[in-house]
Amino acid sequence: MHIATKFLCDYRATLEPVQHDMGRAHAGRRLIAVVTGGDFKGERLNGRVLPGGGDWALIDDERDTLRLDARVTWETNDGAKIFVSYRGVLKPLSLLRRSNAERQALYFRTSPVFETGDVRYVWLNDLVCVAIGSVESNAVRYQVFEVE
Repeated sequence: MHIATKFLCDYRATLEPVQHDMGRAHAGRRLIAVVTGGDFKGERLNGRVLPGGGDWALIDDERDTLRLDARVTWETNDGAKIFVSYRGVLKPLSLLRRSNAERQALYFRTSPVFETGDVRYVWLNDLVCVAIGSVESNAVRYQVFEVE
């Protein structure tokens, strides 16, 4: 048995250049990245990312891993608001300091969850999704897939 997926959209989030490092605490080093905008594009879903979201990432320096805990608001081209939250894993973290070509080896996966009350997009509320991420200068990009 295997899991079948279907492409949902490309999603890009731009980040504030200065990220907030809270330092090492009991669960690891907390890093907060503020989302300043972005966009998403797909066959059934297009629009922009509203500023004000963020990622409350937890860094495990011993395992060279970053665990995402992100929340953003999307606004579709036809005015619907969609809350998107996702958790995920990015590793090895040390590759972020390397060239773009070397960054291709990153394991960067998330699991987006959608919430909306807009009747045109309530079908999103019932999807199970996975996403493959990549890192750009001051942005992250995801290819989002729904699990069939």
